[in-house]
Amino acid sequence: MVDRSAQHHTAVYKRKLGEVLETCREEAGLSRADAAAVLDCSTSKIRMIESGGVAVKTPELRELLTAYNITGERRADIETLGEHARQRRGRTTWGGAVPERLKRFFDKEETAVTIDSYSPWVLQGLAQTEAHARAVIQTNSLLSPKDVDRLVQARLARQERLHAQDAPKIRWAVDESVLRRPIGGAEVMRAQLEHLAALCRKDIGELRVIPNSVGAHAGCGFPFVVLVDAEGNRSVYVENLTDGSWIEDLDRVTRYEITMREIMDCALSTEESLRLVDTVLAQL
Repeated sequence: MVDRSAQHHTAVYKRKLGEVLETCREEAGLSRADAAAVLDCSTSKIRMIESGGVAVKTPELRELLTAYNITGERRADIETLGEHARQRRGRTTWGGAVPERLKRFFDKEETAVTIDSYSPWVLQGLAQTEAHARAVIQTNSLLSPKDVDRLVQARLARQERLHAQDAPKIRWAVDESVLRRPIGGAEVMRAQLEHLAALCRKDIGELRVIPNSVGAHAGCGFPFVVLVDAEGNRSVYVENLTDGSWIEDLDRVTRYEITMREIMDCALSTEESLRLVDTVLAQL
């Protein structure tokens, strides 16, 4: 049966539908090539459907369920799941400015129950104030002022989930230099640090600072985010100047999780990190 109490996120439904369809296909003794022949499509499309990467049109879903000999209440439940998976987000003023790689990140972030972020240069987007976000985003000289505005609004929209009933457990690990770099100027940075401290003192997020005295550490030099959803699926997002990479291979994900633990091991405690924020604020 479809779990009505499950979090109603399209990305979750697509992934769940894909898992169910893969199970149905395997129970029917069919290969992905057999399923592709049913829809007259490529096996890569079947693979994308089963991984939750794309939604399934109603006629296609019905054809697959017929080929898999799914009937009765089980079929009705899967078709209902398909309806949820096809729901579209409402239009936003910022959608056109967001690259496809980031849209996938937004979906993963929106459905994560835990988010562990390591940032060596700037605060992770969920912790940024509007002014700080604008100062960071507008350093990209290829963006028009309108695109900067749209991306700032996208970042603020993402932050709404921090105050929702299903808010994720989030940890921000940062190098000490992140707190001391006056992005946007002293006043913008002051407001940013005050905002960050407030989030942490309200238990919305947890800050862990790697002090300069540590020197080199396991995560040195590359930002990454580890995300885990309600079903325990783990993935890692690594971003660079021009692109971003998704890592879902479990062995590689585990390596990033180990690195995150090593980063946390050399970081200040939450209380010590907040005291350091207060120290930096006093020096601005």
